[in-house]
Amino acid sequence: MRKLIIVLCILCSSLFFINPIKKLTYANDNNKINQQNELTVEQAKELLLKYNNKVDYIYQGDASNFEYLKSKKLQGYVFLPDVDTDIGYFVDKQNSNIYFFHPSGYLELAK
Repeated sequence: MRKLIIVLCILCSSLFFINPIKKLTYANDNNKINQQNELTVEQAKELLLKYNNKVDYIYQGDASNFEYLKSKKLQGYVFLPDVDTDIGYFVDKQNSNIYFFHPSGYLELAK
């Protein structure tokens, strides 16, 4: 019985040598990687102008300049509208979300 199993295994494995696999498929060939681009400062300002084009926006720095944003591990840009206000805008450079922002810790999704 053992000899029969060994002979069958040898015969089956020899089929692979006689009829080689025509196309090898590697995991990386089938996986498409979509690289998401991060917003630049200029693109973030353009996004704000699309959100509200009645005012101009003044760049105040990126998230690393503000303790609250750093503590939340957010990445993006802070702008102040060119009007008399203390509420600015934070534009997340990963997902393009616009937030109302104040350095004291106020952060609310605007759109």
